[in-house]
Amino acid sequence: MTGPTRAPDQRLHIELLDGFRLGFGRTRVHVVPGAQRLLALLALREGPVPRAVAAALLWPEATARRAAACLRSSLWRLSELTPLVVSVEDALVLDREVEIDFRRACAFAAEPGANPDAVALLKADLLPGWTQPWVQAERDWWGQARLRALEVLSEKFRSRGDHHHAHQAALAAVQTDPLRESAHRTLVELHLADGNPAQAVRQFQSYQALLRAELGMEPSPHIRDLMRPLLPGARRTSPRDSVV
Repeated sequence: MTGPTRAPDQRLHIELLDGFRLGFGRTRVHVVPGAQRLLALLALREGPVPRAVAAALLWPEATARRAAACLRSSLWRLSELTPLVVSVEDALVLDREVEIDFRRACAFAAEPGANPDAVALLKADLLPGWTQPWVQAERDWWGQARLRALEVLSEKFRSRGDHHHAHQAALAAVQTDPLRESAHRTLVELHLADGNPAQAVRQFQSYQALLRAELGMEPSPHIRDLMRPLLPGARRTSPRDSVV
């Protein structure tokens, strides 16, 4: 593998959202699967990862000796891409100059600001198709963190009168977790605020049908009370049968 020639203002960047990519500027850099997994592991961890831990996580079915050899091979394949992986005593860490989209997305999730760029990052899946346990643990956390952030973001856009991006953020939350009532409720409220009661009814009925089909449950009294003026025949359900 020949190292790419970079302009002074171009940084190596690693993308983990909607799939793994390594590149600089608009140029994509190909690396073998073992090196991809190593870079992804280091990108997901904030601090240095001991070599023995990295080897055990990345090659769990191999002996410790074989896993260490695989790690050395992956590091050798990445050696021409500098700065990228840095050795700190007996641990590995990504160079601080490497840009990582997931860390930027996590910053948005921690403090959602009314930034339209945040929606695209927050609705993206983390390394889809990767089945390693260390990826799944991060994916589970990311799933909940981005849902909360998308709902907060939608409310912030709405408070500014930006209903277009408020809709986008709420819809992204619904697409991420179709059974999440709070996201559907936000969309219903936005449709009502926009003077679109028919669309609000369709949103509610779509959610209601999905909830019945998937869980055999009814929407919570909270969203049903919101819809009651539009659905005068709607009955009040028992809290035991509702989603809260």
